[in-house]
Amino acid sequence: MKTRWLALMAALLLFALGTSLAEAPLPEAAAPEELHTQETAVLYFRHADEPFLASEERMITLSPSRPFERALIDALLSGPASPDLTGLFPAGTRLLATARQARTLFVTFSGEILSPYPDEPETWREDLAWQLEAPQRRRLCMQSLVATVTENCDVDQVQVLVKHNGADSLRLDNAYFLREDLTGLADPLTRDDSLILTPGNTLSRILTLWQQRDWQRLYRYVALQGEDGVRAAYDDFVSRMEALPALRECSWTGGSLRGGGRTATFTLDATLRSAGQTERRHGAILRLRMENGLWRVSERQLTAWMEASP
Repeated sequence: MKTRWLALMAALLLFALGTSLAEAPLPEAAAPEELHTQETAVLYFRHADEPFLASEERMITLSPSRPFERALIDALLSGPASPDLTGLFPAGTRLLATARQARTLFVTFSGEILSPYPDEPETWREDLAWQLEAPQRRRLCMQSLVATVTENCDVDQVQVLVKHNGADSLRLDNAYFLREDLTGLADPLTRDDSLILTPGNTLSRILTLWQQRDWQRLYRYVALQGEDGVRAAYDDFVSRMEALPALRECSWTGGSLRGGGRTATFTLDATLRSAGQTERRHGAILRLRMENGLWRVSERQLTAWMEASP
């Protein structure tokens, strides 16, 4: 009887062990290294604390067990390599799943994406600067995702889902954007090219900052290496800009690319004001060039057309 009892107990133990092993998730099999490939992708991050996104090229490692979209977004979550760019996703945000349906990519994030940024004050609604910055960060965060995905994948829009506190994945709530005019669940997000520092958007930003005489922000768009050597020290740059006529009305056309797409040429029409006199300049040429992934202008390009005789 005792032998029979021990045999029964052993059988039950083996059955229980086999059941638990069958239900346990199997670890993802690592693909052999020879099946790994690399692909160049363009990722979008914030340019410093500017209200714009700029691009950065990255080599993405792919494997049969890791879809391109997943590797792409994981690279975006890891943040930029360039010191001129800033990541936008809250720390700890994880990509949980991706799925395509027609021209829409569904992306599921962990609940950390809803976390406040560590430097945001709890009373941000009482501060004029933060009233702009807090919603702007979240808009740029989502647009960095959409711009990156639509730039590299054959999709038109991104539907963001969030898995929070163990609940099922739900569509991102519009409350995330901190805007009173947005309520309910967020629809699929489409790309907003007005937030990307294309050559044209960069030139518009440069001219706006010049008109506002915001030399500190304008200095960010001055090439580190120009026709006359390295970029001037900030104080020297400010002195030179202050000595020039004031830039009033300004418009531009063009933006043709050359040099492998690394130089953009524009034609400017501008009104200058100096010593009470107004002067109109027509057809001035200004060039931007790509430097460290950003469109910038040399100081000589920026000002030479103003210093020359009309």
